[in-house]
Amino acid sequence: MVRLGDALGQAVRPSSRDVELRRAVAGVRALFSAAACSCALVDANGADLRFVAADGQGADEIVGVTLSAGAGIAGWAVMSGQPIVVSDVSSDSRFARDVAESTRYVPETILASPLVDDAGEVLGVIEVLDPNSRGEHSGHDLDVLGVAASMVASIVRLSGVYDALGSTMIAGLVGAQRGEAVETALAHMSTTEGTDLSGLARVFHELASSGPEALRLAERVLAEVARFARTHR
Repeated sequence: MVRLGDALGQAVRPSSRDVELRRAVAGVRALFSAAACSCALVDANGADLRFVAADGQGADEIVGVTLSAGAGIAGWAVMSGQPIVVSDVSSDSRFARDVAESTRYVPETILASPLVDDAGEVLGVIEVLDPNSRGEHSGHDLDVLGVAASMVASIVRLSGVYDALGSTMIAGLVGAQRGEAVETALAHMSTTEGTDLSGLARVFHELASSGPEALRLAERVLAEVARFARTHR
């Protein structure tokens, strides 16, 4: 399994989800000239939100914080599936002041937009704290944040696909080492996991056996496909 991971390298995933999300929130913060920007994702059971990336004021403190999926302005955006702007959080009962105070930065204004994938599933939320235009918001602010949120949602979904591919390939390799053919093991994993990634996994297995040049070509092609997907969704 170690050799497989070394051989595939960035072909399985160009960079980690959280690294990509940190880049995204930094870009969104710069776009709004905001004090901070953060991203939280809904956990597997749908009950909680976990902040996984942030940039700006309170960034180090907010990453890793978990709260109920319905808590705070972020939770409202997730539960409603709608973007929201609150110009004066001190007068809004939805504001989770305790969470803000724990980061040692309490904003005046929050913009939040849910991360919604193509199937309509809410994956999380992106928040912008104290954008430069606070107090003079228009629908344009939420429109811009909505576009950014759709791109961030693509990063989250694409990372999930890469994770599933990697799990399928490793499980298939383990099955093959027990005497089962790699193709059979991967097909079995595809059936039991409910996703058809076995064909792509088999291609990488074949390329890994064809020499380093073939594998490097596959890495470059998949990296370009991933880059295209992130920027054109």
